[in-house]
Amino acid sequence: MQLNNLFPIPVGWFDHEEGLTESEKKFLLNLDEKPNEGNTTSAYRYLLRDKKLVSLNQWINECVEKYFDEIYKPKFDVEPYITQSWANYTKKGQWHHKHRHPNSFISGVYYVQADETKDKIFFFHPKTYHTIKIHPPRDWNLFNSESWWFSVKTGGLVLFPSSLEHWVAPVESDQTRISLSFNTFLKGYIGDDDSLTGLHTGGDATPKNMLKPKKQMAPGKAGNVLEEINISEL
Repeated sequence: MQLNNLFPIPVGWFDHEEGLTESEKKFLLNLDEKPNEGNTTSAYRYLLRDKKLVSLNQWINECVEKYFDEIYKPKFDVEPYITQSWANYTKKGQWHHKHRHPNSFISGVYYVQADETKDKIFFFHPKTYHTIKIHPPRDWNLFNSESWWFSVKTGGLVLFPSSLEHWVAPVESDQTRISLSFNTFLKGYIGDDDSLTGLHTGGDATPKNMLKPKKQMAPGKAGNVLEEINISEL
């Protein structure tokens, strides 16, 4: 029998072979923290914009662009960019609550410090209702599972759709798990003007064949003026 996994969810993994420098680690280990549900996060929410993380920011952006292009293969000029980025600090017995990332397209987690033998991230199946539930199976697989987990390690980066619900299990190790999470949005041209879904999200990214000249209004008549809308100017 041949089985096809239709419409799979892309979860991408990258290894940061160079690793962090001592100065980068020191910077991430000494940030002001604020309470979160289950753990704490950095008070500063735009870490990858800091000059101290220029090299890491460049590498993560390259990974995000590769993930985006490989999966979505955009025809027009559109690319993801990182919006917010913050650190998570999870000590022994703490966890990171089950959640999604609204107002984001692709989200990611870079592991600054993790125990590969114990630390995991869980992802949950996006379907919300089961007409028939057959549990437990003899063996778990990608078709009958409601969740799936991966071990994580220091220097690892995982990218996934921001709408995919996920959760991080309580830390079992004496070592604090430290990760850097981030969200992205898109800039350029998305959708399609002909299907009334076209949207220009910053910059002059309108495909030339989609541009339509403005029509002049004749005196005394309601004109039909077509203009491109750039949300960066709103």
